[in-house]
Amino acid sequence: MSASAGTGKTKVLTDRVLSLLLAGTAPGRILCLTFTRAAAAEMSKRVNDSLGDWAADDEKLTEQLTELLGRAPDAKTRDLARRLFVQVLDVPGGMKIQTIHAFCESLLKRFPIEAGLAPHFEVMDERSAADELFAARDAVLRHARHGGDEALTAALGEITHWVGETDFAAVFESLAGSRGRLARLIATHDGPDGFSAAVHRELGVGEGETDDGITAAACADGAFDGDDLRAACEALAGGAKTDIKRGFVIADWLADARARAAMFDHYAHGFLTNDLVPRKTLITKPAAEASAATLPEATDILEREAARLVAVYARRNALVVALATAALIRLAHVLLDAFETHKRAHGLLDYDDLILGARRLLEQDGAASWVLYKLDGGIDHILIDEAQDTNPDQWAVVRALAEEFFAGAGASEAPRTIFAVGDRKQSIYGFQRADPDAFENMRAHFRDRCAQAGQGLVPVDLHISFRSTPAVLKAVDTVFAQAEVRDGVASEGEEIRHVAHRDREAGLVELWPPVTPGEAAAPEPWTAPSRPLAGDSPPARLARVIAGRIKRWLADGEILESRGRPVRAGDVMVLVRRRTDFVEHLVRALKQLEVPVAGVDRMVLS
Repeated sequence: MSASAGTGKTKVLTDRVLSLLLAGTAPGRILCLTFTRAAAAEMSKRVNDSLGDWAADDEKLTEQLTELLGRAPDAKTRDLARRLFVQVLDVPGGMKIQTIHAFCESLLKRFPIEAGLAPHFEVMDERSAADELFAARDAVLRHARHGGDEALTAALGEITHWVGETDFAAVFESLAGSRGRLARLIATHDGPDGFSAAVHRELGVGEGETDDGITAAACADGAFDGDDLRAACEALAGGAKTDIKRGFVIADWLADARARAAMFDHYAHGFLTNDLVPRKTLITKPAAEASAATLPEATDILEREAARLVAVYARRNALVVALATAALIRLAHVLLDAFETHKRAHGLLDYDDLILGARRLLEQDGAASWVLYKLDGGIDHILIDEAQDTNPDQWAVVRALAEEFFAGAGASEAPRTIFAVGDRKQSIYGFQRADPDAFENMRAHFRDRCAQAGQGLVPVDLHISFRSTPAVLKAVDTVFAQAEVRDGVASEGEEIRHVAHRDREAGLVELWPPVTPGEAAAPEPWTAPSRPLAGDSPPARLARVIAGRIKRWLADGEILESRGRPVRAGDVMVLVRRRTDFVEHLVRALKQLEVPVAGVDRMVLS
């Protein structure tokens, strides 16, 4: 099910759980996986509140069952609904409405031996995991400093050539966060050396190749047509200053074969921009026309040389990528090995280990059947919330759990379902390594598996938004109707469309021109620095404009049509993408205009 923000995904999931319970599904055979603990708690609360109301209040029971089922409930359904609250309470550990990390932890604690773990393992929080990772990093660096591994020392030298001291820790964290994928990558290529060879082959560079070697080859006499370039220099000599300057650069580079490598970047700059693309004008029109009789192909000669230089730089850049990638993989191999060794010695797991361990457990031959059998006799229904934030390793766990739905007798027993709700558009933020394509790939996977089992996968799109008004939603749809804006956010052929549930409510969207820096007034000479000068940055100017607009609403008695009264300060909310200096400027501007403002933070005191 594909849904945008504000379309009631949590309610749909809650109603789905209640419908399954009313259909006679045992509470222990329903698995709900959510993205956050808060979402799991909210969903559990909604389910329990509904079941509690059904057990205690006949009026609510009839009303909610009619809304849920689309018809008036019969006596049998009402009796079942009253008993569900107690049935859910009797489930050992409660209904399985959990984050995927919590589910994987419970799975591994029940089957530690099968998963190859110490039975007494402990799960580290993020802070402890970071501390252990830093300890492993320091051990690796000490090992490299003392010359214990020449290949590792060389890899560190390559990485530190491109990464500064402040970013070095971020590199380690990134490697640790992707260790499942990296471990599979390294194993697939039989170690870091095999991976390095594969990267070099993919990028079309040799393993022993060097940047100096590529440059030297590009400067050799046989690599270019020197006679044509010398003739082009004569054509450039009759042109404008830029032509003459380019001609001198080319001539100097051609004249000294020994210095060509040292002069290569300067020489290439005459043909290419800083972005390493050919310059639009390599010879001016007057110079080309003046040399037309003696060298009509002057422009073609210069363009061919520019194209050759682009290819040289592409090869140099490919070599940089190959060397840096191979170095990162070697560092990752050593670092993650040290990290894993330390964790195994102390019986520790972090959050990623929970996912990876559960995946290994469920992908073992025959293990999934045994594990699911022991999980209260199996799972009949899997529900996934915020599916767009499920990364490939997490999807692998879901895929392994659901595989029994389509295998052997499981495919023909009582109905077993997978119900996923997500918004592919939100996956562009990449939470927990989520991939926008993973959602679509898994939908295709389950569509194929359903077809093979003679079942169907029904895609349902939720377009009705309960969160905003028609004017706002229409503005959003208009923006994303443009193909260049929609690209990368929506899938191929997908239309971004919202239908407002609050269709009778008013709204207005104003587009203001961008605020640009203004002219700064020169300070008076010899002014004593007794008070701070007000800045005129774009955020400060925008804050003053917004504060002025709000002040006029209040002063002029602007009518709030939805309430039939003048606007009050408490009716206005300002939303920002992130907390920057603009927030402070806005609060300051509102206070200067004596507009009541609640400030930035609100806290609820128990």
